[in-house]
Order: sequence, then C-alpha cells, then structure tokens
Amino acid sequence: MKKRLYIESSVWNQLTHNDKPEWQKTTFDFISTLEKGIYEIFVSDLVFEEIERTPDIAIRETLLNHILKAKPNVLEFGEEAQLLVEKYKEAQIIKSLKRRVLIDMGHVAIATVNNVRHIISFNFEHLVKERNIDAFNGINLQNGYDVMIDIKTPHSFIDL
Repeated sequence: MKKRLYIESSVWNQLTHNDKPEWQKTTFDFISTLEKGIYEIFVSDLVFEEIERTPDIAIRETLLNHILKAKPNVLEFGEEAQLLVEKYKEAQIIKSLKRRVLIDMGHVAIATVNNVRHIISFNFEHLVKERNIDAFNGINLQNGYDVMIDIKTPHSFIDL
C-alpha cells in the first residue's frame, strides 16, 4: 500500500522561488520522487485557490502545470473539513484568523477527514511545528478522527 501524501501550497510555491535555493532543490528532488509513482498524492481546492492568487501570470501557470503534471487526487474543502477548522479555531491552535491562516488549518482538516496522514509543507510558521501538530491531533481525536497526522518537509519523502 502506498503512503498517502497531502502536498500543501508552500511546497509547490518553492518551484518558482529562488530565495531559498536548498528548498527549491529539495522540492525538485521531491517532485522527481513523485514521478516514480511510489506515493499516492493529494492536493485540495484550497491549494488551487492559493495558487490562483499568484499575481504573476507566468508563475501561476508554471505552478499549475507542475501540479497537473503530478496528477494528484484533488480533495474538496467540504462541510466536514470546515467544521473541523471551526474546532481548531475554538482551540486557538493558531491565534490569527487571517484568511491564509484559516486556509492553513483547512489543509490539515482536509487531510484529516480524508484519512491522509502525511502533510508535506514548508510552512514552519503554522504547520511544521510540533506544538501545533500535537494540538491538531488532540482536536482530531476529540472529534472522532483516529488518523494521527504528521506534518513534515519534503526531505523525508525523497527517494532518488
């Protein structure tokens, strides 16, 4: 059985960012690993929503092409995930309620309700943070979800 990976927006964005060359190289190596088909990969409509807000049309098209080439399963930010985000908000896992923070929590909720244990991210501010991961898992368990999510950078899943 293949590991199921939810790839959130910060990973895709590294494909066009050159301010952190090591992250960009890691992302390209990760994408090369994905091309081997050893993982079942997922994104969501929230990933596409974030990419669509990229102001540079050429960058936006490049990112969309990379995502589509990877052929991920696309999950929806449906009612069940939205309700779980409300629980995360009530628990104040992340204090800010800015739209981008709600989307970050949405990524976790979508992965949780779809039983995708591994979330791949470069978002160290809100997601790749042990305290937050523990808090998300606590809320998930309290609400009947037995999947223990894990949020890691792509480094952990590269197989060249």
